[in-house]
Amino acid sequence: METQFRRPEWLASRQGSVQAADRLSMKRRILFILLIAAAVVAVVYFAIIARRSVIVLTGIVTTDEWVVSSEIQGRLQQLLVQQGDTVTNGQLLAVIQPRLWEAELNFYTHSAQQSSAQVAQAKADLDYQTAQSTNLIWQSQANLAATQAQVTQAQADLENAELTFKREQALRNQSVDSASEFDQARTAYDATKARVQSLRHQTVAAEAAVGLAQSTSEQIAARRAALAASQDQHAAASAQSERAKVQLDYTRIHAPSDGIVDVRAALQGEVVNPGQGIVTLIDPNRLWVRADVAESYITSIRIGDKMPVRLASGAERTGTVFFRGIDADFATQRDVSRTKRDIKTFEIRLHCDNGDRALAVGMTAYVTLAPHAP
Repeated sequence: METQFRRPEWLASRQGSVQAADRLSMKRRILFILLIAAAVVAVVYFAIIARRSVIVLTGIVTTDEWVVSSEIQGRLQQLLVQQGDTVTNGQLLAVIQPRLWEAELNFYTHSAQQSSAQVAQAKADLDYQTAQSTNLIWQSQANLAATQAQVTQAQADLENAELTFKREQALRNQSVDSASEFDQARTAYDATKARVQSLRHQTVAAEAAVGLAQSTSEQIAARRAALAASQDQHAAASAQSERAKVQLDYTRIHAPSDGIVDVRAALQGEVVNPGQGIVTLIDPNRLWVRADVAESYITSIRIGDKMPVRLASGAERTGTVFFRGIDADFATQRDVSRTKRDIKTFEIRLHCDNGDRALAVGMTAYVTLAPHAP
């Protein structure tokens, strides 16, 4: 007869407790795993959202540049700077051979001096002619007045001689007066009459002299016109002399601003033409980063916004927006939505501190844009 084995009750109870504890532990582990998974999903989600809200723009370091050129034609006699040299505003950079322009300046300077002498001579002639004409008019008018006074006096004498002659003639007809007294009265009357006629002719001559003296005023006008012409010639010669001086000054080429010589476009000894660049200057303190922003983000960018700028070397610095374009340009991409239109972009510029001179024109710079609500 087999004996049936039965576990003790205390052992069965203990095993049930252990199983219940295992189930509780399993539930806790599952809950912990779910919490970790949820946390990971949340982190990934927010990372994706954050990544989508950050845009990296590829830009380039650039700046304005001064192309220092010649304003005249000539041989480049001296080029006093090398590429990379630091120059200051007004510093002498180059010299164009000045002999031709010095010769022109000397020629026009002498022409101006000669015309100045001609002006002085024409003025002296005018003054002399004016004085001479004035004196002639005054003298002729005085002679005319004196002659007219003599005519008046002679006419009075003629009246007196006529009365005397008539009285002597009456006495002679009465045989009271002698023949000599009659002849004396008659000859005195004839002489006075002839003198009056002579003075009248002199009056006509004096009047003609006055007219001739007054006609010299036309010579004054001619002298005045000659003086004006000489003055105009002197002004033209002076202007030519001043122009030649300016042209000579153009042979010395100076720096228009502080900066660094970036390019030497000409060599010493070459013949340069007006407008031909000799050197190019840039200001390392005025470099900026230029980037293009799609029109969907440009409204969220404001002047003064600060953005991280990363160079190709990995170095980072902060850029400040100082320019936001107002004219759109077309990007190289095209919208693939149903509108099928070209994507428009706007230029932005960011100023970065370049005190360490790490920035250089042409460098690639990556601008991190985190658009905010407009």
